[in-house]
Amino acid sequence: MDEMETLKMKIGPHEFEATGSPESVRDKFQAFREMVETLTRSTVKDVMTEVVTKARELADETFTTESQLVKIMRVNGREVSLTARPQNLSDATLLLIFGQKALRQNDAVTGAEIISGLNTTGGYSFSRIDGMLEKLARDGDLLTFGERRGKKYRLTNTGLAKARAIAAELISSAA
Repeated sequence: MDEMETLKMKIGPHEFEATGSPESVRDKFQAFREMVETLTRSTVKDVMTEVVTKARELADETFTTESQLVKIMRVNGREVSLTARPQNLSDATLLLIFGQKALRQNDAVTGAEIISGLNTTGGYSFSRIDGMLEKLARDGDLLTFGERRGKKYRLTNTGLAKARAIAAELISSAA
């Protein structure tokens, strides 16, 4: 009597089951394994292609926004001011900090630089800016470090994304 063999296996979402002689089961399993490897490689390749495409789109969008900031901002020494007005004071503040980062390579912006930029931009009334900066920090848009007059502000990833979105909107309306 011939020897019979049964093999059941699951690899990820793929299932294999075969019954027969050891040679036929081995051949069928080899074909199944090659098929799963091919599917896995093509799936990984598709995912990687999609990730690379999204990364390129994001990089292009970021480069485009940051290269066009001169349409809505002006740099004069340490001061960055806006030539286009956002809807509110917090948006203007995020944009000024973003402008300091993009145009002056200044990641640690002082309150004096922010106030100077807002005053030069004009049209915003405020007596103190620290309360609004603390609110932006509580909302997760800014990191605050230092004490008293030595405080400095840096955009978080969330704040940077918001600032880019506001800048892109202003750039498109200015063009």
